[in-house]
Amino acid sequence: MKKDHIEIPKPASKFQKVNCNECGELQVVYSHASTQVACNSCGNAIAEATGSKAKINGKVSGSAE
Repeated sequence: MKKDHIEIPKPASKFQKVNCNECGELQVVYSHASTQVACNSCGNAIAEATGSKAKINGKVSGSAE
């Protein structure tokens, strides 16, 4: 191929492991979520949609990849 020198861009978004502030349950959340994400056990809002990146309302404990 002629264009071997062109690098393929990496995405800025990723899946993150987030612990709920209320109950501490671990849940996987997309970093650019377009809807509100609620905790599966207590129903507390873990991520809220903004214009681009989601506002995470819990403790991020790393990448899920």
